[in-house]
Amino acid sequence: MSMSLFLLLALETPLKTERLNEAAKSLDIPLVYESNIDLGSHSGFLPVTLNDKKTGVETYKISYSDIAGYLPPNENIDPSKTLVIQFRWGGDFYEGAIALYTAMIYSAKYNGIAFDPMSNMYLGGEQLSQGVEAFLSYAEE
Repeated sequence: MSMSLFLLLALETPLKTERLNEAAKSLDIPLVYESNIDLGSHSGFLPVTLNDKKTGVETYKISYSDIAGYLPPNENIDPSKTLVIQFRWGGDFYEGAIALYTAMIYSAKYNGIAFDPMSNMYLGGEQLSQGVEAFLSYAEE
């Protein structure tokens, strides 16, 4: 089963993994992204270490227009100034946790907006945090 999460960001949002690593550290989030990757041009598997476990998640930059028809109305989104990063993962709970942790970082530091297409809902910080906890508890079983 494939799962997905969309992260809507302002065009000027920093997309280099070095900035993500700095932000993760400042938020006490246990992720280390592989260096020298730009999420704006990267497609495919993004290597990440989570709690000393080498893993990762698939990331793709997509056009806002590709998902605009699926999104519920949101006054905080300006379609002309928004880029979208899609996270995809299969049944690996660590990969899901990375996607949600990354959305937490971008939400907290850069006003990113996370959208879950399965529930057709925007996810806030509390929902992202609960999702991470759930994924990690399943991963450790």
